[in-house]
Amino acid sequence: MDAYKLSESEKESAVNGYLMSLAVFATTMPIPIINLIANIIYYIRRRKSTYLSRWHSMNAFVSQLPLFFINSFTWYSVWHVLWDDWQLNDYLIAYYVLAAILNVAEILLSIVCCLKIKKNKEVNWIMISPLCHMLCGKKSWDVWQRSWVPADPVYEKLAQEAQPKFVRDVAVSVGSLLLVFLLVSFGLSRKNYEYPNVSLFPVIEESIYDRYVNGHEVDEDKATEALRKCVSHICQKNGFDTVNVYLVKSNQVNAFAYCGRNLVVFSKLVETCETENELLAVIGHELGHIERDHVRESVKKNVGISLIFSAFFGNSSNIMTEMTTNHLSRRAEREADTLSVRYLYNADIDPSGFASFMNKLLSGTIIDDIGFFSDHPATQERIDRSREQVARLAPKKYMTVMSEAEWKEFKSLTSYAGTKPYRINRKRVDIGVDDDEESDGERYDEEESDGDVHIE
Repeated sequence: MDAYKLSESEKESAVNGYLMSLAVFATTMPIPIINLIANIIYYIRRRKSTYLSRWHSMNAFVSQLPLFFINSFTWYSVWHVLWDDWQLNDYLIAYYVLAAILNVAEILLSIVCCLKIKKNKEVNWIMISPLCHMLCGKKSWDVWQRSWVPADPVYEKLAQEAQPKFVRDVAVSVGSLLLVFLLVSFGLSRKNYEYPNVSLFPVIEESIYDRYVNGHEVDEDKATEALRKCVSHICQKNGFDTVNVYLVKSNQVNAFAYCGRNLVVFSKLVETCETENELLAVIGHELGHIERDHVRESVKKNVGISLIFSAFFGNSSNIMTEMTTNHLSRRAEREADTLSVRYLYNADIDPSGFASFMNKLLSGTIIDDIGFFSDHPATQERIDRSREQVARLAPKKYMTVMSEAEWKEFKSLTSYAGTKPYRINRKRVDIGVDDDEESDGERYDEEESDGDVHIE
């Protein structure tokens, strides 16, 4: 009996298994789990096929197991390198070279398998094939009797012979891979390469600046300096590093922080705030996002989701420049609320401005055309929490960074002078949390904190 001879239907089934594995492998390379799941499903569907058909489906499946772990760590490390968590080094590059070799080998061997199956020749992958002989059951599925029947003694003999081969192949494979890794890393270390910084943050920062800041800043230098003086005062009193502040012309009541310790304030927001402490309370909220790294984590999450969707549906938009409106979680927004009160209090500024400003949004006193509402949903619960936090603070004498005359001049200099009229949205504004925030999967525990956040 020829142990490797397949019927035409078995040939088609086996070849389809390898081709399916190759197709999924190529299309879902950044998501190794998809390929593994596809191979598992295919094997389960072949579990009641003949011995050789099951053996080839298992061979395709088992070959993906080491690649699943290897490629998973590859993309995990690349992700951390792109976000400045890790730095490129000789060992990482050596690992990437090794992973590339194994992936190319998987593609080539799958093609060779298809060709050998067509010619009824033995398929023998080092370590993988002996393992399949050992794992594949010693019974075959009888289509007519619809039951398992003993396999031919030839297959049982193959399983017995595979045991010493498997042990030998494991030792040879692991030793060879380790040797390649050490040789490549040693060779790179001798060259003393200076690896470039491949972080995405500078790219995103520049893209956002070009789209939302460059060419849109308020022309009055005096107004910009006044705003930077206020932000600098809060930062100094709270021991923060410098923040880049941009005052831009816009008819939206909004402000946002983005990666690289950058803060953008829209002119309409300044025009809307009645008092200095309302404006600084909003700025304090954004500083909270910066200091607690909410912006960084939000960008990473949004880019990750965009990359996953683009892998399946194509990149239909520029993800680098769509990261400004950070749909942050409920927990992040409430923590920023709390920090705003703390920051202003430490800076000797009346911290009640945040609740006052948010109450105007909630009550409809301010008509906000897809601005602050879209990223910072105003809720009565958040307003009440802010007021309760202020009430718990020890009384102190508050100050203003600008005098009353300077504040009025500052507002007049920042009045939005755009050519487009303000769009008035007279429809009822939905102040609930939007779908993006709900999809976060995070739930805020009302009893988790009393609203006070320790700032280190």
